[in-house]
Amino acid sequence: MIHLLGPLTARALVSVILLGLLPACAIAQHSIREGEYKSPNQKFSVAIPKSSNWAGVPWIVTPLDNLGDAQYERVMFHVGDFGEYLVVGARTMPVASVSAMDKDDHRTVLRNISEGSLMGWRRDLAALPEIVEEAFTDSVYGEAIVRVYSVTKGSFLVGAQGRRPTPDDRFDTSIASIVVRRGALVVFVLSQNDSSPGKVKGIAEQVFPSVKILSAQQ
Repeated sequence: MIHLLGPLTARALVSVILLGLLPACAIAQHSIREGEYKSPNQKFSVAIPKSSNWAGVPWIVTPLDNLGDAQYERVMFHVGDFGEYLVVGARTMPVASVSAMDKDDHRTVLRNISEGSLMGWRRDLAALPEIVEEAFTDSVYGEAIVRVYSVTKGSFLVGAQGRRPTPDDRFDTSIASIVVRRGALVVFVLSQNDSSPGKVKGIAEQVFPSVKILSAQQ
């Protein structure tokens, strides 16, 4: 029997704290028109892909809390019964953070942001998952990092017969991450599909080019 197991509280990485990527409850208003999502504070828009589950169940759309930072917004599209999750976010970083990142290697910064955005969303993970694929690609915002993480017992779907499920009943899964940084601007996409882990990279690559920054402050 398949159950849905919610995230468990755990420590996050230092880089997550630096980037302010900690999720909380949904807030504010967003808009969806002609298949395009616009974030509550008009930071970004993104074309909404079709969900990939066999039953055709549509996404539930949940804007995530920006912790009072109008220059940082995220949204989660999800179909919990099928383990489908897609997180899209954009942020204009504070001057101090930009200054610190400018002193480091560009690709090292992208790796840190990839890890920070993942662990900020999946706070139930006790440690960074295994990196099974990494590549760099060009985008309209500059060089982006593409990663696929293998997450042991990391799915939100669990299997249990006749008892309450525990974290040990989780299935293994994969999460794809695409991140780009241009100056103070950070854009990222995370994709997780517990029913079809092999699809996550393709979904992320499909969605990422459709992210448009709407705010003038970049």
